[in-house]
Formats: sequence, structure tokens, C-alpha cells
Amino acid sequence: MKKLLLVFAVSYFTIFASASEASLGRFGLSDVFERTGAKVISCYGRQYMNIVPKQPVSMMSARHNEEVDAHATDDVESMKLRIVKDYHEQTKHHPHRHARSPGYLDWDNQPVPFRSFEGAPQIQLPLIDNDRNLPYSALYESSKNPPYSLSIKSVANMLELSMGLSAWKKYGASEWALRMNPSSGNLHPTECYLVLPDFPHQQACVTHYNPYLHALEKRALLDRNQAAWLKNCGGFGIILTSVPWREAWKYGERAFRYCHHDLGHALGALRYACNLNGWKMMLIPQISEETLDRFLGFDKFKWVDGEPEHADCLCWIDSKNDDPKKILEWFSSQEDIKYEHHPNRLSLEHVDWEIIDRVQKASQTTGPVLLKPANDANPAPSILTSSFTAEGIIRRRRSAQNYDQPTSRTDLATFIHTLKKTLPGNGCPFDMFPYETQVHLAIFVHAVDGLDPGLYMLVRNSKHFESLKNLTHSSFDWSQVTEGLPFYLLQTGNFRDIAQSVSCNQAIAGYSSYALGMLANFDSVLMEAPSMYPKLLWETGLVGQVLYLEAEAHDLRATGIGCFFDDEMHRILGLKGTEWQSFYHFTVGKHVEDTRLETKAPYFHLKVMK
Repeated sequence: MKKLLLVFAVSYFTIFASASEASLGRFGLSDVFERTGAKVISCYGRQYMNIVPKQPVSMMSARHNEEVDAHATDDVESMKLRIVKDYHEQTKHHPHRHARSPGYLDWDNQPVPFRSFEGAPQIQLPLIDNDRNLPYSALYESSKNPPYSLSIKSVANMLELSMGLSAWKKYGASEWALRMNPSSGNLHPTECYLVLPDFPHQQACVTHYNPYLHALEKRALLDRNQAAWLKNCGGFGIILTSVPWREAWKYGERAFRYCHHDLGHALGALRYACNLNGWKMMLIPQISEETLDRFLGFDKFKWVDGEPEHADCLCWIDSKNDDPKKILEWFSSQEDIKYEHHPNRLSLEHVDWEIIDRVQKASQTTGPVLLKPANDANPAPSILTSSFTAEGIIRRRRSAQNYDQPTSRTDLATFIHTLKKTLPGNGCPFDMFPYETQVHLAIFVHAVDGLDPGLYMLVRNSKHFESLKNLTHSSFDWSQVTEGLPFYLLQTGNFRDIAQSVSCNQAIAGYSSYALGMLANFDSVLMEAPSMYPKLLWETGLVGQVLYLEAEAHDLRATGIGCFFDDEMHRILGLKGTEWQSFYHFTVGKHVEDTRLETKAPYFHLKVMK
């Protein structure tokens, strides 16, 4: 294979505030070599650019353990609750003060965007030759055809359409990859591990998905008893993890929020791709992160200072509804899986964000989880269609950089259709989410034909209607817009300037067809279980993934907005206290293409490497 120089550490990310994959890289290759004295290092026989080492700065600290010891007699759950709520409060943006961050982009230490396990054997996955041209409705409805049989090819298909690359962008000497699953700032903290059964010529194993190579890196082989259990179940496991440093490099202490937004997006992307294969997907709620860390061998790793990786959740994939208790018990009972290969280093220096380590520990699953009640309701068949195929919608998903305000419009039927898709139920993607619905949408409608501009609310869980109505401004109308949909007009008016202002003054929130803030049931949920904090963020990402694909299906473009003034949003709604908190913002409109950018096929580089 020819060696390919990957300019991972300099030209990959945007410096804009919005969550975007399509932004320009800041420096060309020659600029970086001249400025930093960068050198090329090898990994898997390929070359990566890195920076001449300086004195490392540790990200981790022993102070958290001292805090735990000092409060040994305190109620553990109360302490966890206090840590989680303090984190959320401290990491709010305000017009006069943003949450703490580096304040600049340290290009010398930009994290390598792809995790690899050096020396691990690889299973090269086949790329999809031709899409199946499934209709738009296949994203949501169960396939009438038999599910795809479990094989390396069908797993590869699912991974390509969920966690794989969607394109490369190029400007001058800078190139950067886009992925099917969105990420704040295109930083991609989410990693994906698969626990696979025996396949022809391939022993049951634990693997890591490398999206750059579209390959599985074999981290451990499973013994005969383990392989037999997997074969008997007829499915496989996916463990999603987060590398907080990837987000903290740019966003500082607010990075924990973004990691879990992104994990929610990844869950949605995986669920859609599984649905196209006719597979069920189930998130196992009771399993602890500590158990998953142990299963992956993370508890035995000597992590590079500042680059720990944490397991977040376990998903089970099969063609039927298996028993989650059986899966939980099996993963919890596995011990001494032998892992031989270690992860690559992402940066040579790090900034210490101890607050992230603190909230990560405090929000781990150790007690009860708030599961959703049984719901037998199935989604109504899609009335609207799309000119794009299901796979085409997934492949074209991007984060918008800029909107054309005059053409950023949609009609009422399409808008209502989109809102219905965000409601929980037994259909894709919310059928895999085991937690009770806690997130609602406060929507700034700018340009929806047939609907007055104004501020609206979509109540996604009827149990919360009275709380939201009583705690918001008493002057709000709360008049239902359309029968059968929990969508309410609060106040008419032009909210473009307000939407832009509350989203850190980003014009994209005001120039769109509509923008929204996702409100999470905060105090009540965390009082029950502090471990629900990440799950609330997952729910916002899952809703966001629906909004992304619905926008693309109807020839619009969405973008997630992580930078917003938390308490200003609460003030607009009249919310006081912390019963309800704004967790994530979003906007949808008609995007403007940046004609300066060259687009390349997602895996063109694999042909170059042959």
C-alpha cells in the first residue's frame, strides 16, 4: 500500500460557534510544518502528522478522590446530585460570560480525529456498491421483507450508514472528513465497539470500528462458551464510548454536554441504519458504565494523560425482541477478556478540565433509572413522501453553515409532519430508547406557510403539560394549533432577533424557517437519579437526529446549536428556578452552499492507499 499523509491535526475542524461539519480548515499543510515543526508518525503502516513533543500537561487530578474521602459520611446520592447540578450551572453561557474554555484553538494539540488500536488485526469491511433505493418511509416503518441475515457484509452496511464517512471537503491544502453521524464542531468524541458472534472464517470477537479505514480492529477473541452464547442469542452488541478530550480541546468545560448530545445522535443514526436492515435495536438501561469499562478492558488501560475514554451504553442488535435481563447478566458476568492492543495518542498536550471528570463519575449508573411506561402505540404511516431515498437522505445529511432567509421556508403540512416524527412511540428511532420522555420543544416559528410567526411549544409527554403551562409566562395563550397534536401557540410575533440573540447571536437561528430550544425536565428527574443527566442529553441528540433527516428529506438543512444562553432562554419563556432547563438548540432552513469547497467521495483515500 502507498502511504498516505493525513493532515488530521490541523485542517479538520471549524472555529465557528455552531455545530458544523462543513467548515473550512484553518491552516494549510505548509503553514503548519513551518509554524510548529510538525513531524510524521506511523500507525498501521500509514503516516499521520503529529507535533514535536512538549512537556505534557495532565488533565486528570486526584482532587476528586480527596473530595469523595472528605464527604465519606455524606449521603452519596445527594453528593452526586450536587455535583451534577453544579456542573450544569457552571457550564452555562451568559451574554456577559461564556462557560470556561481555552479561549483559542491550540492547533499544535488538535486531537487526531480517528481512534485506532495500533497493531490490532483488521477485518476490512466491504463498502456498499449500490444503495437499495429504499423509500423514505423505510426510515421509520418496519420492513415488510425478511430481515437481513447477520454477516460481515450486513454489519458493514449498517456501520457505513450510521458511523461511517459521508464525504471529504477540501479548501486549498486543507481536507477534512464528514461523517454520517453529526458532532459538535465535527470533533467526534463517540467511539463504537462491536461484540460479534462467529462468522465464516472469523472467530467471535470484540472489535473497534475505525470509520477512516471502514474496518473493524480486533481487540480480543472470545472463547467457545462466549461464542456459543452469542450464537444462541442470534444477535450482537454495540458499546458506545466517549473521549471527552476531543470536545474539551475546543469547548472546555461544556464538553461533557456535547459528548452526550453526540451520543444521542449516534444512537439515532445506528437505529435508522438497523431499521433499513430489518433489525431491532435495544438500549440496555440497567448496565453500569463501570461494567462496560471492565468488559472493554478500559479498567486495565494506562490511558495517555488527558485522554481517558469512558463507556456510555450498551445496545443489542437482532431481528427479534430479546430479553434485556439475559443480555445484562451475560455482559456483567464476563471477566478476564484478554486485550493486547492499546489506543493511539490523540494529542501531546492537554488542558486540565477536572469538572468534566467530576461530573462523569457522579452521573454513572449505580441506582434506579426512569424507564418509560409500556406504550403499544405504533406510529401512523407517513403521509408525506420524499424525492430522496432513505439511504440518500442519510448520506446527504450535513450541518448547515448559512441560510438564505428569503427561501428558508416550509409549508404547514411538512412542518407538522416533522413535529410528529419527533414524538415518542414504538416506531423508529424512539422504540430503542427505554427512558421516559423528558424533553419538549420550544419553537420559534419564522417562516412556515399557513402558520403565524411566533413562539410555540411541542409537549412530547402529556404528563408535563400542566407543569410547563404553570411555570411559563401567565400571558401565554397555550392554544392548540391542530387537533391530535400536542402543539401549542404561546405568543405570536416576530422572534427572529430573539432566536438569534439567545443562540449566542448566531444568524443561522434567525435566518431559518424555524429554530427551537429543547427543554428538559431537570430537577425532578435528577432528584430521582443523578445518572439520568447524560440520558437527558441523549434524548435531545436523538430528537436532533430526527430533525436532521426530516430536513434533508424535504430539501432543507438543519444544524444543532450547542452555544446558547441558557438562562436567557428561560427568561424568554418565563421559567424560574431549575425545574426546566434548556439543553440543546436547533434550527432548520434553506442552506447556502459554499462554492469555494471541493467535495470528494467518502472513501476516495482507500483507493489511493491501495
